[in-house]
Amino acid sequence: MRRKQYTYALVTVLVTVLLATGCKSGNRGTPALIDDLELGTTEGGLESFNQIYHLYPSPAEMLSIIDMTEMSFDGNLLNPVGQADKYLDTKSRTSMLGVYMTDLAYAALFGRHEATLDYLEVVRSLSEEIRIEKAIDDEMIEKARTNVEYLDSLYNISNEAFMNILAFCERNERSNTVVMLSAGAFTESLFLAVNLVEDYEHADHLLQHLADQKYTIDNFMMFAENVKEDDPNVAATIEDLKKIKKIYDGINPGSGEVSINAARDTGENQPKKLVIGGSGSESQPSLSQEEFENLKVAVTELRTKIIEG
Repeated sequence: MRRKQYTYALVTVLVTVLLATGCKSGNRGTPALIDDLELGTTEGGLESFNQIYHLYPSPAEMLSIIDMTEMSFDGNLLNPVGQADKYLDTKSRTSMLGVYMTDLAYAALFGRHEATLDYLEVVRSLSEEIRIEKAIDDEMIEKARTNVEYLDSLYNISNEAFMNILAFCERNERSNTVVMLSAGAFTESLFLAVNLVEDYEHADHLLQHLADQKYTIDNFMMFAENVKEDDPNVAATIEDLKKIKKIYDGINPGSGEVSINAARDTGENQPKKLVIGGSGSESQPSLSQEEFENLKVAVTELRTKIIEG
């Protein structure tokens, strides 16, 4: 892999990914925000797209729509923590780290205190096994235990864990790890979402959220393609996602129009922020019932493959 010096500028950007769904940061329905960035040269595996890395949003952000739609917790959908020891190779461990981080976020989102701590411990264990243990330290575990009764704290801790891992991988030029981990997290997030849709006709918000992931997978696959030459596991991960990508390629993309406004609550000494939103339902991608059913089958197949190791 080419290795050159680059400026620390890893950013997870939620532009069109979460249009009209919002991004939770303690309050429901908070619009997605983009901070002003001071960007430098970025080279060596982590490629720059228009000087911004369009990567996968954190599992907590992906699942925030579930909280907004007030759906019920279903622990049967999660991969049991007791299965963690069966993943032995690098690809399965890294992909499963993404899966377990999503399960962690799901448990935290619904305030399942014991489950959140259990999944956080599994995340730390798998992080150690793939040698990114510094991203999840004792201080974070203790903070989770201390704040176990506070829903917002659990949510923020799960988000912090994911962002710490991305930052660690960026600093140590582990872009291949980012691809495999994000693929596992993305697949698990989709799996949880599609299985929470009980009635297509009455799941507008969640279906829109699923349709919006067209942008997530487009950007993610662009990123992954720039890494695959350096790691056959990344190439295999891309192949795993192609069936889901094909479904998203076929859906109605919408007009793509967005509205961009300055946030009202930005203080004088705070970075300027932009609020990104859709210009109406016609501006956003949409999933037909047939496309949704096809997506559910493809996601379930891939998720089964991942958790079987």
